[in-house]
Amino acid sequence: MKVPVVGFGCSALTGSSRKTAERLLATAYDNGMRHFDVARYYGYGDAEGILGEFLKTKRSQVTITTKFGIQPPARTSALGFAVRIARRVLRVLPSARRVAQRSAPSIVKGGAFSAADAQASLDTSLRELRTDHVEFYLLHDYTVGDQPVDELLAFLEATVRAGKIRCFGIGTDIGNVLLALQRQPKLCSVLQFQNSVLTQNLARFLPGTMSGRFVITHGAVGHSSSVVSSFLLAHREKSKEWSEKIGADCSRPETISALLLNYAAEVNSQGLVLFSSTKPETVARNVRAVLQPEFSAAQIKIFAQLVQEDLSPQRTS
Repeated sequence: MKVPVVGFGCSALTGSSRKTAERLLATAYDNGMRHFDVARYYGYGDAEGILGEFLKTKRSQVTITTKFGIQPPARTSALGFAVRIARRVLRVLPSARRVAQRSAPSIVKGGAFSAADAQASLDTSLRELRTDHVEFYLLHDYTVGDQPVDELLAFLEATVRAGKIRCFGIGTDIGNVLLALQRQPKLCSVLQFQNSVLTQNLARFLPGTMSGRFVITHGAVGHSSSVVSSFLLAHREKSKEWSEKIGADCSRPETISALLLNYAAEVNSQGLVLFSSTKPETVARNVRAVLQPEFSAAQIKIFAQLVQEDLSPQRTS
């Protein structure tokens, strides 16, 4: 299958109103986004339904990732009321988002990776997404242990043969990715993990080609953009130096975001890069930055070198 180079992460899709969520998806699609990454857990189970409604007339034009292993709480009228109130609070006080994220794990169940869990979650995901298949089905925040995976593998392989999923794999931190590659390689046809110009997990831990495996990375912008932009704002002479060496105005946050995304796409040129945003204008700008790049490979390489020289862990600790 043909997979786009950039995809939209739907983790924050339900952080505001339904109308805003639909506008975010429409902006992403209208600007050329053709991959959408969601999970059964996102939005306490609501995100897949919103995405499915939006894509019901566009399904043949896009690819979809969904994930299982973190189960949202059962839907009740009390939960629905609490979620609606929480979303209103977040619209007024965006700073409360971190508090909400910290409390979320207490009302959800993680580690649900049995074959029965995988089947139940997939059945629900397909129904919510209004589709008969997804391209990627991933174990969400998977932790490698001594648990047997033969029954789960048998289910996933049978589901591929049945056409309900195209590929399966894991979405987790780089440490568990490396452990899974060693201990449970059959689960690793698709690998999703964080990679950015600051972490450089792909180059550091998985150099060269990943033969037979598809790599999806996330976290290219977000925190990295804040760190790099704050550093350049505090060190104007460095901002000028970077601008001259790269040939772009590095005092502009938009330039930094574009460079960060293009770095992520450059080092994962055979894979897929995800980003997420709650602002339609940011979504449009980021999609264009990747699909209509303004920077050469040489400029991106210089940018990465400057980040490592001036923002290495030793200098930023």
